[in-house]
Amino acid sequence: METLLNQLELNLKELYRKAVDADATLQQLRQQGHGKYQQVFVNDGLFQTQSEFFMPYLSETAELIYLIRQSGQFNTATLQKIVLQLQTLHKTLAEFRTAL
Repeated sequence: METLLNQLELNLKELYRKAVDADATLQQLRQQGHGKYQQVFVNDGLFQTQSEFFMPYLSETAELIYLIRQSGQFNTATLQKIVLQLQTLHKTLAEFRTAL
C-alpha cells in the first residue's frame, strides 16, 4: 500500500506546478475579460469541488490521498475515485496547455 500511496503523491506533485501555472493563466484571461465560465469541470460527481481554478480540485484529490494514508485503510472505491480524478486533471491540464 505504501508504494501505491507514494505513486499517487508523485502524481500530485507533478500536477501541482501545472495547476499553479494554469490558474495563473486563467486569472490573466479573466482580467482581460475572457473566460466567463463558472467552474473548470462539470458537476458529474467526480469532484465535490466547484471552482473556476484547478488548485481546489487538486486539493480535494490530495485530501483523499491524505485520508487513506492517515487511516491506513485501503478503500477500493476511494482509490478508483482518486485515480479518475488524477487522470481527469492530467488530461484537462494537458488539453488546456495545448489550447494556449
